[in-house]
Amino acid sequence: MPEPTGPEGPPVDVVRIMKEIRESIQKKREQGLYTDEEVESLAGMRLRAYGEEARIDGKLLERLLGPTHDWNISVDYLIRTTRPGLAGRALIFTKKLVRPFVRLYTDHLLNRQAQINLYFAHLLHNNVRETARLQVELQALRHRCDALERERGARPAR
Repeated sequence: MPEPTGPEGPPVDVVRIMKEIRESIQKKREQGLYTDEEVESLAGMRLRAYGEEARIDGKLLERLLGPTHDWNISVDYLIRTTRPGLAGRALIFTKKLVRPFVRLYTDHLLNRQAQINLYFAHLLHNNVRETARLQVELQALRHRCDALERERGARPAR
């Protein structure tokens, strides 16, 4: 396979350039210099790790971390049965008949629980994002302190 060439014709050392880019990124990370997207990615990885540690079903975890809130409870529920025949149809009819009376007592509680769930999910996500951002900031401050201590050690005391 021929090597890529630059505008003037000499070959470009892609491996060397990629190595320099990786080293530059590593140095910036050691200094605590992350982009907002990297901090967001770090927070997402933490949330996933916490979910896996809690052994939450992977599909549910993806729904919890997704942009929609379809994971939350809903007062509307399907009425169905696995019983075949006339007994199954009679059971569904009875459940549909009783449903409005049951919902008088449950809808308010389920709506309130859904709001609480959503509030805590937002609190948790924002807390993890802020913790990740603070960790990056702390790393940057430590790097600055180390640099200042090295600079101070290099200068003679007055």
